[in-house]
Amino acid sequence: MPAMFFDMLLYCASQTEACSLEQVSSMLSERYGIKISKQSIDERFNISSIDFVNAILREALEKQLNKVYDACFLPEYTRVCIKDSTRFNLPERLSDYYKGSGGSKGTSNAAVCIQFEYEVRNGKILALEITRGSRNDQTDAKETITNVELGDLILRDLGYYSLPTLSKFSGSGAFFISRLGTKTYAYDAQKQNEISFKKLYETMLKKKITRIEKNIYAGKTERMPLRLIIETVSDEVYQKRVRKIDKENKSHGFNTSDEYKARCRFNLFITNIEPKDLSIDEVLKIYRLRWQVELMFKNWKSICKLDKIQPMKFARFTCLLYAKLILIVLDLQIIWNLKRYYYAGTGKLLSIVKCFITLQKNFETVHRILKGKSKESEKCLLKISKILSKNHWKEKRKNRLNYEDILKLFICKSCI
Repeated sequence: MPAMFFDMLLYCASQTEACSLEQVSSMLSERYGIKISKQSIDERFNISSIDFVNAILREALEKQLNKVYDACFLPEYTRVCIKDSTRFNLPERLSDYYKGSGGSKGTSNAAVCIQFEYEVRNGKILALEITRGSRNDQTDAKETITNVELGDLILRDLGYYSLPTLSKFSGSGAFFISRLGTKTYAYDAQKQNEISFKKLYETMLKKKITRIEKNIYAGKTERMPLRLIIETVSDEVYQKRVRKIDKENKSHGFNTSDEYKARCRFNLFITNIEPKDLSIDEVLKIYRLRWQVELMFKNWKSICKLDKIQPMKFARFTCLLYAKLILIVLDLQIIWNLKRYYYAGTGKLLSIVKCFITLQKNFETVHRILKGKSKESEKCLLKISKILSKNHWKEKRKNRLNYEDILKLFICKSCI
């Protein structure tokens, strides 16, 4: 039965340790009163079962019920979209299905990549896709460019960066904040000369300036008009960057140029948003929202053990990976809706990390929310809500703006 097969997968996905076929057989016997051998269970995993679980994931994404925290949060944009990816190596036996980069240290001939995109204001997941590990983020950006809508604000890291893609974003009427590519030529729009970051650093150091912005043309041939925001970094960060790039360059047999090292002195951001709409400080604060995805990936790996699935055949591995993502979607659905509810009532935000841990430990309650009738589901949801509202609030870190600070800053600005 499809429902029984899916229940079995969710049970396996909820386990933080490896779940053997013997354990699955025992679970089915205890829960459904059926006897089935581990060989028979293993035979259920095939291309059809992969398609079945993938279809459930797509349906779970389509039926999200999340609502916006506050209409005053960046209301000038249709959506505020953050996208990032995570990769992890797999056993070599899966290389025919999930090709990895291979060859270099720390990489494998088999790897998987998960592309994840969500809308900041309501937590709605816009994309959650499994691809081979060798498919890079730039390729993803090119192949999914039609998903960008008029009025969107796009936040992505340097891996997705390419001037042609950003140009198409602008052409679609979307806005973006991105890092400047490390090898991209930048020309001063006023003076028409290439910017020397070495001289720029010397000037900023002399004048004791830590942040400036310039109108530039980016690219040697594209000459795309952009706004460049320049922020100096500490000597500690600079030295760390230089050591990393020197090590990488030496492994390929060449030296790091002085001009490239000079770029390491800065955080360089580009955007097509006018200064009157977002100041330097606001652009930098908004870009920090991107770290929310990094934290989510960390949660998925540390709490859900997404990258620790035991060695198994391709079909079973893929079904289990999809099942883990489905469980993540369902947990996020509960968390984001409760976050919205409590933020509206108390002005405080629930911690996704703390909530994830608790939901992982209370899988049976979450399962009853999904499978039970309306009254039983409501009762279980209230139980979870009470648990999360006791001591699962997001904590304030010293000298660091968190999501709540940024949220309130822009709500206050928009409601003036």
